[in-house]
Amino acid sequence: MLAFLTARRRALLNGFWFVPGAVALAFAALALGLIATDRALGAGSTGFLFDGDAGAARAILQTIAGSLITVAGLSFSLTVVILVLVSGQFTPRSVPAFLSDRVTQTTAGAFVGVFAYCLLVLRTVRDEEADASGFVPGLSVTVALGLAIVTLGLLLLFIHHLGTSIQASSIVSRIGRETLNRIEQLYPAELDEREAVAPERAEDEALTVYALRPGYVRAIALDDLVVDLPPGCARLHVHVATGDFVTKEDVLAEIWPATARDEGVRAVRRAISIGDERDTREDVLFGIRQLAEIATKALSPGINDPTTAVTAIGYLRATLELLAQRPFPPGTRRDERTRITVIATQRAFDEYVRGAFDEIGRYATGNASVVVALLDAIDTIGTAARRSGYRERLSVLARTAEAVAIPALADARTERDRILIDAALTQAQAPTAES
Repeated sequence: MLAFLTARRRALLNGFWFVPGAVALAFAALALGLIATDRALGAGSTGFLFDGDAGAARAILQTIAGSLITVAGLSFSLTVVILVLVSGQFTPRSVPAFLSDRVTQTTAGAFVGVFAYCLLVLRTVRDEEADASGFVPGLSVTVALGLAIVTLGLLLLFIHHLGTSIQASSIVSRIGRETLNRIEQLYPAELDEREAVAPERAEDEALTVYALRPGYVRAIALDDLVVDLPPGCARLHVHVATGDFVTKEDVLAEIWPATARDEGVRAVRRAISIGDERDTREDVLFGIRQLAEIATKALSPGINDPTTAVTAIGYLRATLELLAQRPFPPGTRRDERTRITVIATQRAFDEYVRGAFDEIGRYATGNASVVVALLDAIDTIGTAARRSGYRERLSVLARTAEAVAIPALADARTERDRILIDAALTQAQAPTAES
């Protein structure tokens, strides 16, 4: 249940409505509080605060409100343009990260919030009449002037932030850092195997749980699932991994024995989150695929930016170097709390290697510098795997190096390119030869 609530909270905070809405409501609450304070202070207690008449207060509030709603429209338009640019030139998979950016969310909420603040204060301003006393909220108008200056600073920050966030190096580095952080959490250096056991063959009938809707598996709360299973369950087989696309015909999990059907089905569907898109926070392969997609788009004829491709390959090398040195969780283990045997579908090292280099290798055959960068990355990854004692991973890297280099050698434009690629291939295969 905790993992389910955490996923819902994250989805709420990352949407482009909750944080801006909360900021706007905070400004509205501030307006109501300051208006009440102004009423309590009375007309003659404003001191150094705004002391103009009702007409001046209205002019100030109307000017601030009109300017801010214009600026808010401009900022939203810029955001949409940036999203279209990033989606077309880099990868549409990075759009949710821009929508969840706290600077963008806070700025949008502040513009709308100060606009709402001015409207709420404006409605309380009253001219002095013969039969009624006027009301000019001096404290509220003074704070509105201060908020107008602050929002001007926010506008400058917003423009600067947009300018830096759409740079190729910023986008690639952000995805790379997120992926490296997830590797640190999902593949720790000291792996708790939790009583790894050999897989058993179950002879009893299993309770089969299917997906309720098509979509991507965003997260699997395996620890919560084994605790929430009904008593008497002895074996659990999870057939999907994070990042898999499932339909209503796909089996999410099987439970032995096939008892307590309702409780078991609810526990599985509560623990396995399915959404319309993948999530980097639980899916290392998704981060790797995003970097690979940026590299392949950079190599397309319409963009033709090999420097961005080489930058993306650099972060792919960093992620796979870390993965090459980490132990992978066992596919079958026995949970020490519930004594349930758990079989979980795990990503293999070769899946990560293929996801990183196969597509780039197909598009880079005519560019020797990118091919050499790929082979150099495979070389350092193989060295990291060999140094950490995972020599069985070297064969995957050797095959990948050949798959990248052989078409590139055939398409090499000059003899010099052919010599560089051949030398890089020899170096990339060296860790395998040494093993």
